[in-house]
Amino acid sequence: MRRLNIAVTSRRAQDLEDRAALSAGAIIARAAATVPGGAPAEETRVPPSLRPQPAPVLPADPPVRRNRRARRRPLRALGAGLRTHSATIARFVVLIGLFGFPVWLWQTGRTESALALIDRSAGQTGQALRNALGLHLEHIFVEGRHRTSRRALSSALGLDRGVALTDIDMAALRSRLLALPWVGDAIVQRRWPNTLHVRLHEHTTIARFDDSGRMKLISQKGAFVDMGAAGSHWGRLLVKGAGAPERTPALIALLQTRPLLAKRVVQATRQGRRRWDLTFDNGVFLKLPERRPDAAWHRFADLDRTHGLLARGALGFDMRSRFEFVIRTPQGETEAGTGETRSAANRNGDRG
Repeated sequence: MRRLNIAVTSRRAQDLEDRAALSAGAIIARAAATVPGGAPAEETRVPPSLRPQPAPVLPADPPVRRNRRARRRPLRALGAGLRTHSATIARFVVLIGLFGFPVWLWQTGRTESALALIDRSAGQTGQALRNALGLHLEHIFVEGRHRTSRRALSSALGLDRGVALTDIDMAALRSRLLALPWVGDAIVQRRWPNTLHVRLHEHTTIARFDDSGRMKLISQKGAFVDMGAAGSHWGRLLVKGAGAPERTPALIALLQTRPLLAKRVVQATRQGRRRWDLTFDNGVFLKLPERRPDAAWHRFADLDRTHGLLARGALGFDMRSRFEFVIRTPQGETEAGTGETRSAANRNGDRG
């Protein structure tokens, strides 16, 4: 009985499946045929749209062709693996080259020949690059040259046209320029592709120095400049004494505070590395004090402008004391404005 029921159930399921497979037109046609008194099934008219349509005939599947790319899959897998490990392989090759090649050169005794070959190749490559780029000296521009002669400058440079700019030793060139008498500082620059620019800072002289009978010029920085460097400088202030060159710039700055009177000063002597004795163009001297020489200079300039001290025939003036102003005359020494005798002047007369 269980098998019969299963079979009946299977038939009913099959019938339901067959009915579900019918189209809508076929279902309507069957329903019309079962109506009593109706027209025969053959004469029943069904709209074309509701008629069962034949199933479309699908084209046959094309024959399966064997994929040619399938043969390349192993090669692709190998290439992907190489790309994944390419960095590691490259490091390994570089390490072998860095350590293996020098060891091979050392074992075979070819180290010196290899270094010579590398040096020669580098030189040839650099020369070829310079020739291609045109990095050769064609022009030299000099700025700031006033007292240095052209011949002395050319001799110090020592460069010929056509020399490679990269072969010029800039430090040695600057040292040769600084050895020139008038050059205080020099700046040398390459201006690519074919120019050398030289900027000179020459000394500005402010006085002459008598160094045991040999004349030298003193720059505004207190440095010596050879007297025979160029031109005549006899109109400069003459300074003497130990330690005078170092203190000359400060003295010139002090004298220029009274420029009209400073033009008449022709000589300055440093006394004991402490103070100055000035000599004017008419031979009159002025002894400045060790302390506050600026106050004494300003006071003397004011008195000379008011009373004309330099035109009164005095031999000199002594201002070393803060409380005495001594005037030396051909007849004797008197203190200006007090009427004291020579003994008052002698107390401060010839102290160095």
